[in-house]
Amino acid sequence: MNVTLIHHSGVLVELADKVLLFDYWKGDFDFPKDKPRYIFISHGHHDHYNPKVLEMHGTVIADRGINELKNKPVTLVESGDTIQLEDLTIHVYGSTDEGVSFLIETEGKRIFHSGDLNDWHWKDESTQEEIDQAKEFFKTELDKIPVVPIDLAMFPVDRRMGSDFDDGAHAFIKRFHPRYFLPIHFSSHPEGVEIFVKNAGITDTKILRVDIQPTYEL
Repeated sequence: MNVTLIHHSGVLVELADKVLLFDYWKGDFDFPKDKPRYIFISHGHHDHYNPKVLEMHGTVIADRGINELKNKPVTLVESGDTIQLEDLTIHVYGSTDEGVSFLIETEGKRIFHSGDLNDWHWKDESTQEEIDQAKEFFKTELDKIPVVPIDLAMFPVDRRMGSDFDDGAHAFIKRFHPRYFLPIHFSSHPEGVEIFVKNAGITDTKILRVDIQPTYEL
C-alpha cells in the first residue's frame, strides 16, 4: 500500500488492485495507470471538495449533503450507510462539522478517512461549556464507529485550534490503535505535526511524518 498526502486532507492510497482518492482539493499528483479509481468526498467544504474530481474518470462516493451532486453520476451516502462496490465495503459514519467519515474494507485492509470528524474546540477562546459540548459531540460520533483493527487512519491535526489542537487525534489513537496514522488538515501549520508526534510519546501506532515525507510505502 502506497500512501501520499497531496495537500491538506487530500490523500491518494494505492492498493494492489485499485486506487482510492480522498477529499481532493488542490495539488499535483498522478494516478497509477491501469487501476480502477474510487474517489471519496466527505463533504462540500472548499478544502475537501474540488468539482474537478468529477472529471477524473473514477467511481465517486460523496456526502449526500452536497446539493450540486444530486443529479450527477455519483454514489451519494450518509451516516449509517454501508454499501458494497465491487470488492469495497464502505461504512459511512458521521462528522462533528459537516458531512461524513469513511471506513473502507478492501484487499484485507481497513482504511479510515475522517473528513472533518474531530474534537473541534478552541480552548483558548471558548467557554468551558462550549468545550464540554464539543467534546461530548465528538465522543458521541466516535462511539458509533466499531473498535476494529484499522490499518491506516487519516485524521485532522490542525494547529489553528490552539493549545488543545491534537486532543481529537490522541483520543482516536487511544480508542482504535490504528497500525498507521496519517495527520491531515494541517496545510497552513505543518509545525503542528511535529508537536503532535512529541505529544503522542510512545505508542504502538506508527505516525507518518508527512510534514517531512509526503509518500510512504506501507
